[in-house]
Amino acid sequence: MPSSSTPLIDRPVEDPAQKGSGHSSMQRSYFGQFSLRRRVLISQLPLALSVLAVVLLCVVGQKSQVLASPVFLAGITGVGVLTVLAGVIPWDRGPGIGFWVIPVLDFVPIAAIWSATHHSLYGTSILTAFPVFWLAWSGLYPVLGITLGVVGTMSAIWGPHALHPHGSRWDHLLESASVPLFMLALAVAASVLTRSLDRQREELNGLLSTTRQQNRRLQTVLDTTDVGIVVTDRDGHDLLMNPAQRRVHLIGLPHGVADAPERDLLLFEADGRTPIPPEDRPAHRAVRGESFSGRLIAIGRDGSQQFLSVSAQAMRDEDGTFDGTVLVFQNVTDLLDAIQAREKFLADVSHEFRTPLTSIIGFLDLAIEDNQDETITGYLNTSQRNADRLLTLVNDLLEAAAGGTAVAPEPTDLARLVRHSVESAQVQADNAGITLEVGLPDTLIAQADPVKMSQVADNLISNAIKYTPAGGTVTVSAAQAGDCAELIVTDTGIGISADEQRKLFTNFYRTEHVRRAAIPGTGLGLAITQGLIRAHGGDITVTSQKGIGSTFTVSLPVEGPAMHTPADASTSPL
Repeated sequence: MPSSSTPLIDRPVEDPAQKGSGHSSMQRSYFGQFSLRRRVLISQLPLALSVLAVVLLCVVGQKSQVLASPVFLAGITGVGVLTVLAGVIPWDRGPGIGFWVIPVLDFVPIAAIWSATHHSLYGTSILTAFPVFWLAWSGLYPVLGITLGVVGTMSAIWGPHALHPHGSRWDHLLESASVPLFMLALAVAASVLTRSLDRQREELNGLLSTTRQQNRRLQTVLDTTDVGIVVTDRDGHDLLMNPAQRRVHLIGLPHGVADAPERDLLLFEADGRTPIPPEDRPAHRAVRGESFSGRLIAIGRDGSQQFLSVSAQAMRDEDGTFDGTVLVFQNVTDLLDAIQAREKFLADVSHEFRTPLTSIIGFLDLAIEDNQDETITGYLNTSQRNADRLLTLVNDLLEAAAGGTAVAPEPTDLARLVRHSVESAQVQADNAGITLEVGLPDTLIAQADPVKMSQVADNLISNAIKYTPAGGTVTVSAAQAGDCAELIVTDTGIGISADEQRKLFTNFYRTEHVRRAAIPGTGLGLAITQGLIRAHGGDITVTSQKGIGSTFTVSLPVEGPAMHTPADASTSPL
């Protein structure tokens, strides 16, 4: 099974063992990960090494008097003993502050070394900085640590003078007074720095804890979602591939191949047969920095073939430089199967309903023409009207079920088209006692589907007549407004309230007044009309007042609906 390290495109794969080894090495080198005994030893080593340097300086400088001094030797021995104790005593078994005994006792051998060398080797008083810094840097008890450091320094520097008052002068005491003051400043600085680092460490630990929690949640989401997700860096190295995508990846592997990069996978266009060239495959395009959505592809072949809708979003850093990409693979096989099944159902239903109804209406027309009996003619007319209503209902239901949004724009004279709709509706208007007024230009050319726009005009004019009482007026006009063509149908009918207007374009919705008045209709006409207009890239609006009338305004772009360019074809669903 491919892992998240499976290459999407050809590239060298990093050795996971080396990566793991480097990460482990970093953890081992982190001071806070060491045992307390080891940390105490490491903290003591700088003093031990510095004392060793003092011995070497005495040897190089031929300070035989110093090297032979029992006090100097005692000091060297004391530092050595304390260093050994620092490394062998199990400090973690004692009290938390127990290891302080080492830096506090360090002042004793330092005092001995200082006493033996301060006349011939300047600067050995600085050795007190090591225990001072250690006490302050431990951060356990800041005030106590600073106090012990300063007191220890004073004892180490001034202790020899106190033990040999006749051999020291007052000015020597004054000269060495700067050392405790310097150590006080060093201790305070170290303590402040330590406390600041502690706060930063606490904040960092809090952030790390939050990050780990978020990572766990994200990993859970990625593991449970059925959408395939792949994340790559700027060089095309895949950083993440969730289980859903691993399963899809397996479907695309050629027979007998355990794993493969994207260029070797069985990827086809939406027809399931045409192979996709390597440079046009989703991951390859995404790694080039492209962003796209809804790219429909097929993966695998024969009975296992699946259809995927692929989207990619490029990631960019603060400078706007490409920094990787996220690819999402959504399996739409079931959706495509459902769409095909729906289309077949609609085709079958359309044939089974429309064919007999059309035949019935045709034979009723013939019967009405040949019949001389007025009573029978009345029966036939009633039958024909109901058959027409039934055919209209069937057409509306099938149109709503099919979506009704497929349009084939071509140069269309909307003025001529609307004029024909008005002529067709004139008989309906005359029978209802409605006056039809028309205000159309000679021509109004727009890129539109003439069949669909005829349906729009028929629906709006028929609705206006249907919902206008006898004696009312329906006005139909059209004009060009900027880069849009407008069709306006105004009536003096029953009107629509503000609440009803919000639901007017919903399937099967009919106003309360219309339901009470038992005005025939399905409640689909306006919903279908809106869908057809939006498929043209336009919109329809309504303004109405209860009891006064309504105005429907259709706005269509003259240039037709926005079309995808060839460059964008691969980014839209096929």
